[in-house]
Amino acid sequence: MAANSKANLSPVSNIIFALQVILARSQVIIPDLETPYSQASSLNTNYPAIELKDRAVIGAIITERQQELDAVLHEISGLETVMDGINNLRRQLVKKKDKITQSMNSHKRLISTLWRLPTEVLSSIFIYCLPEDKYLPPASGQAPMLLTRICRRWRDVAVDMPSLWCRLSVDVHDGYWQRAAFGCNSWLKRSQQRPLSLALTCVACDTVEQRSLLQPYMNQISSLNIHFPYSYYADVPFMLTNLLTLQDLTIRVSDPQPRLVQWMSRLPPTLRSVKIMGLFDIELLSSLNPVWFHLTDVHMTILRINEVLLLLRLCPNLSSLTTRVAPNRGQALVSFTHTKLQSLRIADNGVFTRPLSDMFNALSLPDLRVFEASNVLPWPHEAFKTLLARSNCPLETLSFGGDVTMTDEQRAEYVALIPSVEVVVDPRVPSWHVLLDSYV
Repeated sequence: MAANSKANLSPVSNIIFALQVILARSQVIIPDLETPYSQASSLNTNYPAIELKDRAVIGAIITERQQELDAVLHEISGLETVMDGINNLRRQLVKKKDKITQSMNSHKRLISTLWRLPTEVLSSIFIYCLPEDKYLPPASGQAPMLLTRICRRWRDVAVDMPSLWCRLSVDVHDGYWQRAAFGCNSWLKRSQQRPLSLALTCVACDTVEQRSLLQPYMNQISSLNIHFPYSYYADVPFMLTNLLTLQDLTIRVSDPQPRLVQWMSRLPPTLRSVKIMGLFDIELLSSLNPVWFHLTDVHMTILRINEVLLLLRLCPNLSSLTTRVAPNRGQALVSFTHTKLQSLRIADNGVFTRPLSDMFNALSLPDLRVFEASNVLPWPHEAFKTLLARSNCPLETLSFGGDVTMTDEQRAEYVALIPSVEVVVDPRVPSWHVLLDSYV
């Protein structure tokens, strides 16, 4: 039986067996190379001068050592050649192993429960594999791209699922626009006319190329997030047109220009949510009147008190407003009642309490249900209490954060006005910059 086993060994196995036998019997003997003259070369040793006859003997020793060294070097060179061959042989064996493993796994999948899952079940699993981010980068190491790299069936299922390809985030740079455009086009095609959520970071790119990529999908874009790190958006109105189904718009700008505002004024009546991270003054806001009318949700980085009131007038259907407030420029405030605002989130830098009191004194919000204030120091308790009493609103949640403090007596006064209200004073409620960024 043992003889038959040896006869069936592969050539590689024969080589390995032979090497094992040779190595088991091989041993390098380290010779004793000491001579009467060895110690004479040691440091700090004072030997008498070498006699002439000794020099001839030492020369013969050196010649002998050179011959021994040449022989060892030849053996090392030969062994390295053998080792190179062994390493090459090992690489071939690893490649063979990988092919065998691949074949074995592909056949295992044929009988595995996961492989036999119905497409509908596999599709549901894929949905749960997606990150929770609103916009997804085209990264090969995360879903949905990762799902296309596991096996052919997974790829076929993933590519045919438009719900996996409806969210995309892409940086638009000159340096790699062509490569990004190819990947984005493949991604967007897989959305199969579904509504798209698209995030663009634009840095000095050819808008003609961008328009050629995005134009076939313009009427699919329902959520759009545009970031302009620099003052580059002169051509935005020409790049992004015919956004007929746009519902959610976020713009991050450092220096808003009239052309950008002009473009925004032509956005479709389907738009419901606008988030602007940048500075806009009252003149620019007024020019957006056609857009404001249909909005239900607005986030602005900073508004003056009179601009808050103007915005509420321009948005009769607004149900949620988030902003940081700043002082007026001397304008008198006119009282105003907004009948549909349900959520108001206000942040401050801690020094504008008086303007906030003025705003509370001018407002009536009969449908207010959620109010959140952050970093308002000191808190204008009396003015806000008057606002609640005047509005007679069904307030459900009253939250304070960012170092806002409140006495038990003040809390009791709010509850006395609205018995069902929940008053939360928690420093973990976001500060003004976190409050605004968290909704983008």
